[in-house]
Amino acid sequence: MKETAIRVSSVGIRFSLNLNGGARLKSDGFKALGALFSRQKKREFWALRNIKLDIKKGEIFGVIGGNGAGKSTLLKIIAGIYPATEGEIEVRGNIAPLIELGASFNPELTGTENIFFAGSLYRIPRKVIRENFDRIVDFSELRNFINSPVKNYSSGMFLRLAFSMVIFFKPDIVLIDEVFSVGDEVFQQKSFEKILSFRTEGATILLVSHDLNLISQICGRVLVLNRGVESFLGPPEEAVKHYHHVITSREDAAIATGAEGQQAASIDSRRWGNRQVEITSVRFVDESGNAKHDFQTGDYFEAQISYLSRLKDRRPVFGVAISTVYKLLIYGPNTLEKELKGEFKEKGLVRFIIPKLPLFEGDYLFSAAAYDSSLSQAYDHHEMMYHFRVLGYGAREFGCVRIDSRWEIESA
Repeated sequence: MKETAIRVSSVGIRFSLNLNGGARLKSDGFKALGALFSRQKKREFWALRNIKLDIKKGEIFGVIGGNGAGKSTLLKIIAGIYPATEGEIEVRGNIAPLIELGASFNPELTGTENIFFAGSLYRIPRKVIRENFDRIVDFSELRNFINSPVKNYSSGMFLRLAFSMVIFFKPDIVLIDEVFSVGDEVFQQKSFEKILSFRTEGATILLVSHDLNLISQICGRVLVLNRGVESFLGPPEEAVKHYHHVITSREDAAIATGAEGQQAASIDSRRWGNRQVEITSVRFVDESGNAKHDFQTGDYFEAQISYLSRLKDRRPVFGVAISTVYKLLIYGPNTLEKELKGEFKEKGLVRFIIPKLPLFEGDYLFSAAAYDSSLSQAYDHHEMMYHFRVLGYGAREFGCVRIDSRWEIESA
């Protein structure tokens, strides 16, 4: 039997939600004064509950789930960033938390100064930092900028330096939260190979990712979280199938129950607005109007947004957004940009149509919203609450969007 590296025993964490989010005061002074005299309405929210894990030394363990499922919160509890409300965490070995990359950096210091400064916060002896300094800089590919203040770095340079520093201190346990979007494709591959090399040295890797192919390829076991509780724990192929079932079941239930069922399901930080116009459901359909979650590049794509309106003489602005699972916005149109055809009534259906879907293979997040004409007041905003998938079709192209284009060649 392998030695246990991480043991999570009946762990839960509780937060308090402020339910007075809609109130706005004209100045910060009035806001501060009002806070002294107003009683904030709060409600307890369990981000995680009754989580039990026993992760062995040398194991690559995956965690997947929808947005708000508690994945990042679990890693932060294990890293000691958040204290658990209940239960116990036992960790054997030093941890490299690739979670909040660069959180220990001081933007006024140079890259060199930040390596030593952050290393001291991780309790790494200066001798060890000096021994690894050149390897850190070379791996980050920032040699020409290492003596410049970090505040002058691009976001990509900043993350690359932070990532390079953390992984060179030979951790026993590596906690990874969606960090493979750091840098270009070559740097991502190099980082991925470096982390996998820890396994040969007996390190434990705990990986949170929306990349289900990556999870399937490298993890021995996978935990599926759904609204803060364990939904499945087992082999990666079965875990991915279970996750897909959870996603589709949740969306189907939202369509069936309407607004009341959606509100009762959870208090979700991904939704806000005064509900003068309320989005009651969102579903994806094909050209015949049949519900569909899996599409192919070039398919007809339609999102049907059902709503209820309490506005009398005003017409809201509807908008949508399509993002990658890494929360990179791909497209975000609204009805100010393109006219909404048809008559607006108190109850209705807004149809957002893409005649030929240009997206390549992958999982995508979908947002829907209703705003006032100035786009300053949210009536109902659903941020990345929905999910659809694009299946592969064998094209040897790269990126996430197909753009109509052609090649030509002329003699010199």
